Amino acid sequence: MPSPSDTAADSVHVYPDLDGLSRAAAEHIVSHVRRVLAQSDHYALALAGGSTPKRLYELLADLDPSILPWERIHLFWGDERFVPPGHEKSNVTMAQRTLIDAIDIPESNVHPIQTNRQAERVAADYEGVLHQAFEGRDRTFDLALLGLGGDGHTASLFPEHEPSVDDPRWVRVVEAPRRHDIATRITCTLPVFNRAAQCLFLVSGARKHEAVRAVLDEGDPTKPAARVRPQERRLWFLDEAARGA
Repeated sequence: MPSPSDTAADSVHVYPDLDGLSRAAAEHIVSHVRRVLAQSDHYALALAGGSTPKRLYELLADLDPSILPWERIHLFWGDERFVPPGHEKSNVTMAQRTLIDAIDIPESNVHPIQTNRQAERVAADYEGVLHQAFEGRDRTFDLALLGLGGDGHTASLFPEHEPSVDDPRWVRVVEAPRRHDIATRITCTLPVFNRAAQCLFLVSGARKHEAVRAVLDEGDPTKPAARVRPQERRLWFLDEAARGA
């Protein structure tokens, strides 16, 4: 059973394992999509990379087609590794294989970060995509999926870069610290995530426990994830190892 503990800013749910947290996250997404679409024409969902969201994407892909109206859902990405299209390390490729290829979603509803140009051009182009998509809205994403690194990074916002909530850019090129395997990244910035309605962190594994504690319990401002403050709620779907339960 989940063990939620809510504050004004956070809604925290702990599950035994990755499968449990993924199933709960899928249920939350379905509920939130339905609630938003009762009052809006479309729903904007930002996808995350890494290995943790794979199970969630598989679960969403396996839903009965009548459950989620994919024709009214638009998919974006919070960040991408600057690798060739189709690369094994690409966040877009992972989502394509686990989710997008299995659902009936219009191609025009999928907004990948295109890495087939020079990195600064890619960032500028994706910033344009976001501005066009969210013009006239009081929020960016309806929900942004995020992960958490052992160093407290989220998306490709790293502690060494001291990302700012006042960054004038919506999308940036960053160079990941040497401990990460792919150096050049394209990432949305804190102002984009903080204008989202909700941000949902998916965190699994004991090696994430110290980062979870620093961000969630201490609000350590040196950890970029601690600076993510969406308009409505920051949700945490954790397994017991990550929470230290």
